[in-house]
Amino acid sequence: MLTLQQLGWKPVFQQQLAQFDSALQPVRVVAVQRSGLSVTPIEGEVRDIPLGGRWFTLDVEERPTVGDWVLLDTDTLAVEQVLERTSVIKRLSPGGGGEVQMIAANIDTAFLVTSCNADFSAARLERYLSVVLQADIQPVVVLTKIDLVEHIDEYVDAARALRRDLPVEAVNALSPDSLQGLAGWCGSGQSIALLGSSGVGKSTLVNSLSGHQVQATRAARQDDDKGRHTTTHRSLHVLPQGGVILDSPGMREFQIAEAESGVSELFADIEDLAARCRFADCGHDTEPGCAVQRALQDGSLDERRLLSFFKLQRESLYNSETIAQRHARTRQFGRRVKEAAAKRKNR
Repeated sequence: MLTLQQLGWKPVFQQQLAQFDSALQPVRVVAVQRSGLSVTPIEGEVRDIPLGGRWFTLDVEERPTVGDWVLLDTDTLAVEQVLERTSVIKRLSPGGGGEVQMIAANIDTAFLVTSCNADFSAARLERYLSVVLQADIQPVVVLTKIDLVEHIDEYVDAARALRRDLPVEAVNALSPDSLQGLAGWCGSGQSIALLGSSGVGKSTLVNSLSGHQVQATRAARQDDDKGRHTTTHRSLHVLPQGGVILDSPGMREFQIAEAESGVSELFADIEDLAARCRFADCGHDTEPGCAVQRALQDGSLDERRLLSFFKLQRESLYNSETIAQRHARTRQFGRRVKEAAAKRKNR
């Protein structure tokens, strides 16, 4: 029978229990359906439970997501409270409109998975890194399909160049022996999330780490190395090493949401250069005394990296403003719902 500690329960969650009814049971969300959740442990098992309608009047960021710890009324199976999160991974929904899509909560380590083929993209990895650094999550780049390339070091060096001291592991996801380098992040009580495109081997990685098949797998298309979706929903799996791992559908498009500090942390070298510019409002273009342009000219700063910094910085600022506007609309809608309910009650 799984214990709360094996599922990632930490003192920060225990401390929150004092303010709630002691009869409520803490359980962890392992999957989210359209109108309900899968949670564990309830009598040692995973159970599907409905999510009451009141939750859908709240902003999406206030609703339970995969990895959340919630307090459950075991008599009615009603979710009464979402415990305060230690971290959250989210993106702007591909559908537009400023909607946020929740990926996972209470994650300790993010495996940023990319294969050693045409899928490898430094720019996409920088997006993932900005988001997980914003959430104060430990990033680890996992390079898969090393058995298909001759020069693995080229991919390893390209990944390590993205951030100082960034852990990079090159693996063959089909070989359990190849995954020993990941063991340090998979121990008891640890929560890991996999982020990456379709077809890069995330589900294979979950199966190999789990010691048996828990996710379906399919090969990437041979003509262009592009992946095919196999995982259709986010789900948590318990690892024999003692941790839990989240697999999620591939995300080729990953618009960052509210990641200003994450972008700054990822590009700390450029931020340091900018601090040396002659003018405080330097646009790092044609201004005299620009330390950033000087670094470009002497080759100590890569132009691709600078352009990526500018792009993610602008995107984060724009999306943060868009999300703030949506939050305002949601709060206004919530007030109208409460006012309407109060009027009906007073009739």
